[in-house]
Amino acid sequence: MQHLDRMIGAAAVALGVLLSGCTMPRASSNEVGAASFNTWREAVIAASSPPPAKRAEIPPPAPSPQALWDTGHWSWDGAHYVWSPGRYIERPRPDANWIPGYWEQEAGGWTWIEGRWKS
Repeated sequence: MQHLDRMIGAAAVALGVLLSGCTMPRASSNEVGAASFNTWREAVIAASSPPPAKRAEIPPPAPSPQALWDTGHWSWDGAHYVWSPGRYIERPRPDANWIPGYWEQEAGGWTWIEGRWKS
């Protein structure tokens, strides 16, 4: 039942995003080969309460010299916060810098701003 509740909550958030038009084109953090790294920002008004405090994480050894640790964060599943653990992401270019995602308080609630590459 919890799984179904999460799926319904996630679908409701996605539908709200589509109907509100509050997203802009973006590259996912896994799409590191994208031509432009500064042209997107995804914002989803997700919750009326702030996320819990971040969890401490100890990153495992990096899989490559170009790998960068992206710390874990709280995600909103439509009903409550769920911890998304940190992961390694590959730097697309030696001069690219990662700007981590973050929660931002706005008039309508708490908004998740996706992480992005900046050169």
